[in-house]
Amino acid sequence: MRRQQPERTPKKTSVRGIVARGLAPIAGRGDSSRQLGHSIADAIVDAVAQGTLEPSQRIIEADLARQFEVSRVPIREAIKLLQVQGILNVTPNRGARVAAFDPLMIDQVYEARIALERIAVRDAMRAYRREPRLLDGLREIISRMERMARWSDWVEFRKCDVAFHREICRASGNEIVLKLWEALAQHITIIFGRELASERNFRVVIDQHRKLLDLFERGDGAIEQVIEGHIVRLRGPATTNAARNQEQPRTNTMRGMSVSRKAEG
Repeated sequence: MRRQQPERTPKKTSVRGIVARGLAPIAGRGDSSRQLGHSIADAIVDAVAQGTLEPSQRIIEADLARQFEVSRVPIREAIKLLQVQGILNVTPNRGARVAAFDPLMIDQVYEARIALERIAVRDAMRAYRREPRLLDGLREIISRMERMARWSDWVEFRKCDVAFHREICRASGNEIVLKLWEALAQHITIIFGRELASERNFRVVIDQHRKLLDLFERGDGAIEQVIEGHIVRLRGPATTNAARNQEQPRTNTMRGMSVSRKAEG
């Protein structure tokens, strides 16, 4: 009898192979500087969420260009984009730094996210009642979370977490909520990604998302209170860690960045 083949193991890729899900690698595609800049911006956000880059750390164009093996043009596009999003602070003649992500900013992101997602789950509940098949999107994301947990991949697991909440906002049909939520998406990725990585409890996170799915399936109106509790669960540790990080000196040099990517199974 043939032995069952083990699950594919995830591959580690260098910064040259950093990818946004569903896109080809950054290098070797002939993308425009703008497209390349967006991919690099996403990779920088991932690096901050993983702790490869720290709040208030200086970003050096030449280092990024060397690590990503690209010219400085898409690096500048990425920096410009992240400045607009509030992820980087740029000072003339002094370069760019990662935003401080201090306790005040974190509290403000939490408050805004709670307000938006309470509206989103309320409106999404109506949509799911009308078209229960729309819940398949949430089910698929939870399945992906399970796969990432088996691979112990916190990077992709975190992306699934963000994708779950984005799917709810989309299902709500509330375009204003979705636009405002997307404006916060990179902050959410960083703040919650850093806390999930420090907690490192796949099962707790998956169970919480299954609970949200169950409430949608049952049409339970308590979901507004539950989503708030789900969001604030890590608020205390997040602000505490932010305060601690403010007390630590920041180096002006960047550590090498690499991001692991899992094949969809």
